[in-house]
Amino acid sequence: PIRLRKFPPTTWSHPKRTATRPPAAANRNATSLSPTQTTLTTMGAEHSAEARYKKQLLKLSWRLVLTVQEQAASAQNSQALSKNGDASSVATERKLDQLKLTNDPTMIKPFHEDFENSFFKYCPDLKSKFPSNYSLVSKMIQTFIGNAIEAKDIQKLGRKYGKSHKKYNLKSEHFEGFSHALVDTIQSRLGKFGTIELIKIWRDVTDSIVKVLEKEYMKAKRS
Repeated sequence: PIRLRKFPPTTWSHPKRTATRPPAAANRNATSLSPTQTTLTTMGAEHSAEARYKKQLLKLSWRLVLTVQEQAASAQNSQALSKNGDASSVATERKLDQLKLTNDPTMIKPFHEDFENSFFKYCPDLKSKFPSNYSLVSKMIQTFIGNAIEAKDIQKLGRKYGKSHKKYNLKSEHFEGFSHALVDTIQSRLGKFGTIELIKIWRDVTDSIVKVLEKEYMKAKRS
């Protein structure tokens, strides 16, 4: 008789499956953000990025205003020194042509002089009260622009302004005139580089700071 060989019983083993939990289950104990909180966080990040973008535009455009003014003044001085028709006069004229952002020959004037001319068109009644010290006016504008770009110490600037100007009988139209004149002067200096977007940023920032100045002035006036 044929004997069948007996084999040990076959055991089938299935590959082990690693249970994977969804992220929500894995982080069940973690703090979760609501849809509203997530939206606000995203908006905050976008606002921060937008603020940095605007700050860079303000910095670059103001640097351009100052650089062009300094170089134009330097070129004009060189032109005055080369009246004898030497070779440098040709290079000077070319330099002046390259620096022209507008066709206005007053580009080479100090910024504060053009600002004053514009400001007195809005507020002619303040011409007699305006400081005659040009360095003081220039410093005032530099401080204002610096605060506008950096967006810091606005309240401190407002309180200082309120105390120093409370002796004057200023009105809302005076503050508005200051804001308009400053932006108008910047726009004229930037020329073709003064895009609608850039000028709007300057106007929004300037208006917001001027409102703080007016508010602090009114407080100081009442005290």
